[in-house]
Amino acid sequence: MTIAATLIEEIIAIHFDPRAGSAYWLEQEKKLGLEARKEITCCESFHLFGPMDTQALRTRPLLDFIPRRFHDQMPSMILAETGGTTGEPIRRVYRPGEFEAAFVDSWKRAANLRGFPRGGNWLFVGPSGPHVIGQSARAMARSLGSLEPFSVDCDVRWIKRQVAGSLGFTLYLDHVLDQALNVIRTQNIEILFITPPLLLALAERMEQEERERIRGIHLGGMALTVADSENIRHQLFPQAVVLPGYGNSLLGVLFEHEPPAPGEPPTYVVDDPALWFQLTPWHPQAPEEPPDLGVTLKPGQRGRVVAHRLDPSFLLLNMVERDTACYAAPTGKKESCAVTAVEPIRPLVSTKSEGVY
Repeated sequence: MTIAATLIEEIIAIHFDPRAGSAYWLEQEKKLGLEARKEITCCESFHLFGPMDTQALRTRPLLDFIPRRFHDQMPSMILAETGGTTGEPIRRVYRPGEFEAAFVDSWKRAANLRGFPRGGNWLFVGPSGPHVIGQSARAMARSLGSLEPFSVDCDVRWIKRQVAGSLGFTLYLDHVLDQALNVIRTQNIEILFITPPLLLALAERMEQEERERIRGIHLGGMALTVADSENIRHQLFPQAVVLPGYGNSLLGVLFEHEPPAPGEPPTYVVDDPALWFQLTPWHPQAPEEPPDLGVTLKPGQRGRVVAHRLDPSFLLLNMVERDTACYAAPTGKKESCAVTAVEPIRPLVSTKSEGVY
């Protein structure tokens, strides 16, 4: 699925309004000699802007990316920051409805399809602070009739500075897991929102009856391998509905609608009308080279993930991601496209920079 032409027209008109648009995008239009409201009419025309300037996102004032017409709405907006896996943090805003669409609506659809448990106590082990994932965890839990999650905060930028296996890394991991176990052993936790490596480390410290009490697990923050997926689903937490997601603070989250077949990786469905995950040709020997944005691969071909999100408050075109993936083969169901076999590009994302979140 690509983004509907009517939505593209609407969002491009907002951001490229000469008087009330976004300062950054109006500058880009002038710099490239484009007439965006005439030339950007479909997803296939996004490439005219070239790769998103992530350095500008990291260094320019946030207001430069928000249309002037919304500057008086700042008190109601939700601020999001990335965790810094690929460099200094990037920031954006969401209006409340945009936040719900990016992080909650797709979650509710997936949770209903998978029979994810409702009403139980949640434990969220992850970053709060400037990271929008903490806000989304609270919204996700409440959307299924639960209290907001009990939580253990992770300073993802600190843990990324520690070498895996070092004293600093080990002490911090112990600190996080000790807090998580305290909540599990005092609050009848039935649902976990956590990353795969943190869950695997936590499972080693949990008693069997504590693991069997877990009825639902949402995995986020990092790619989920086939081996870890099967270990978590079938060995460690066989009583739980395991529902992983793929996304980030800037783009929102895609969720799994069906569990994978044995030996297969998770598949994440793109069912957000404002979002397009484009898979483009890439060269493993030269991962730093920008991909060919004018080409979109077919199902089964591995490509570099390039993401686009069109919201009235914030426009992201040609965000070249740190991952590769494949489009899942069509299933015949009336649903949007899906990506599978998501893998980080190791020269760009080292194990050290990933940490545990």
